[in-house]
Amino acid sequence: MKNLRSCRVNVMVTDMNRAIDFYQNKLGLELLNRYEDHYAEIQAPDLQIGLHPASENVSWGDNMSIGMGVTDFDLTVEELQTKDIQLRVVQDGYMRLAYFTDPDGNQLFLAERDD
Repeated sequence: MKNLRSCRVNVMVTDMNRAIDFYQNKLGLELLNRYEDHYAEIQAPDLQIGLHPASENVSWGDNMSIGMGVTDFDLTVEELQTKDIQLRVVQDGYMRLAYFTDPDGNQLFLAERDD
């Protein structure tokens, strides 16, 4: 995708404090941002990890997704749709997201980026 600017792996966690302690203090990765218990960003070499609170619908092994930040959200959604990829576009606060899966059902999403 020509509009791809960044990627991240999102991990659903049951305890934000415990998760941040693990990634930051035990693995030695940098905590970039924390938005109370709603979301945190961890920086690893060449990879950003997003920590999200797990919902009751998330089960063991179904707690990660790959996010791709794109600069032209609408064009990228249209491009993927022409390749028979079904996307579910949602507004999540200030951000638009488009969820889809790979052929094995692994979760991926596009996130609108401004840069």
